[in-house]
Amino acid sequence: MSEPTVITQRDDTAILEDIYHLLATYPPLTNDRHAIQVSVDNGAVTISGHVMTTNTRRFFLSRLTSIEGVKSVDAENLHDDTAIRIQLSPLIPAGVQANIRHGVVVLSGTPPQDIEALANKILELRGVEKVVSGFGG
Repeated sequence: MSEPTVITQRDDTAILEDIYHLLATYPPLTNDRHAIQVSVDNGAVTISGHVMTTNTRRFFLSRLTSIEGVKSVDAENLHDDTAIRIQLSPLIPAGVQANIRHGVVVLSGTPPQDIEALANKILELRGVEKVVSGFGG
């Protein structure tokens, strides 16, 4: 007669503590941690917010799956500024500069003909939270 297999589930609080430890100890994530939201429900991790680079996003997601007790990771709403910059680049007219930090796009330089139309196009991009006009005047 074989002994029954006992499956224990790791507590969500312990999983969350490991994720917060990762955010606090990996230097690129320490700069981004205030822009990341995390929740855990029965081992299912949901991550949203912004990180600065694609490499940081990849590293973070690869580490999450190795945390004991994590059953799945939903990172559909975790964005990186590098990917936003790539999407944004074709929209920016000559003379306009765009800086991005945690999903906020700041436009500066020479104002385009229709600032509002440009801002609306930018707001349609995945991960963009806000557009700020830094044009002098």
